[in-house]
Amino acid sequence: MFALLAFLISLVLTLFFTSIITPTPLSDSGTVRYRTVPIMTILLIVANSLVFMIFQAPDLYQGSALMNTSPVEGMARLNNYIAQTYTLGYRAIFVREGLSIGAFSVFTSMFMHADMWHLIGNMIYLWVFGRRVEDACGSWRFLAFYLISGIVAVIGWELFNTAHIDEPIIGASGAIAGVMGAYLVMFPGAMITSFWGIGTLLRLPVVAVLKLMGVGWVKDAPTWRWTIRLPAFLLLLFFLGQESLASLLPFLQTQQGGSVGGVAHSAHVAGFLAALLIFLFVRKDLLTRYFSGRRL
Repeated sequence: MFALLAFLISLVLTLFFTSIITPTPLSDSGTVRYRTVPIMTILLIVANSLVFMIFQAPDLYQGSALMNTSPVEGMARLNNYIAQTYTLGYRAIFVREGLSIGAFSVFTSMFMHADMWHLIGNMIYLWVFGRRVEDACGSWRFLAFYLISGIVAVIGWELFNTAHIDEPIIGASGAIAGVMGAYLVMFPGAMITSFWGIGTLLRLPVVAVLKLMGVGWVKDAPTWRWTIRLPAFLLLLFFLGQESLASLLPFLQTQQGGSVGGVAHSAHVAGFLAALLIFLFVRKDLLTRYFSGRRL
């Protein structure tokens, strides 16, 4: 019980501190048109979580300071995790050398994560943006779009990462970036409830002043809120701009071919741009509504 409480506290604190500058989405305010249960989104979250908990976490734990082992013994146990990452994480050298595992690792890399926080962050984004995109496509078409976005992200990483083709790339971020891009294309005006430290602090004096001025539309609004609602287009274009800068500006690349601090930013951008393929997967009646300018 204590361990669970400690984990929940650490989760909340991590979300808070990582959201001081950059907003972290928590939920969207839109309703689904077809009232479908986002079964594929849920299954993808479960699949990613199970791969991490069953396949990766034991080796991460055994190689950590939590185990009562010597440094040498701990590193020996960590070798299993390193081997898994280099075997099932995607590497361009697999393709260049004509190794058959290259194609297989394109898919396996989408379900592997570097650590628990990498997994939790990705799954939050998948849940927030995947629900309505899946509803717009249908479960199986959504899965196809998700996987194709992940493949496009890997290709984008390979194009930008020619100097380090032996480095593995893991994580669902590229595929989820495609889902985020699709959300931007279809629901740009949706409001996203987010943690955002700076935004919350900036909102406080604005609301307080407007209340003192007697502005009607803020009359019943709370002066302080832990979360803030942001338009989807603002949140997602900020994400795209941030990732694009990290991928392209020479002083941010640090000679790592589109990655900064171990993050494959170029894969995120490529996955986001894969959202242009969403029109091949959206339900026909919704597509008609979209191009006729009607509300989705």
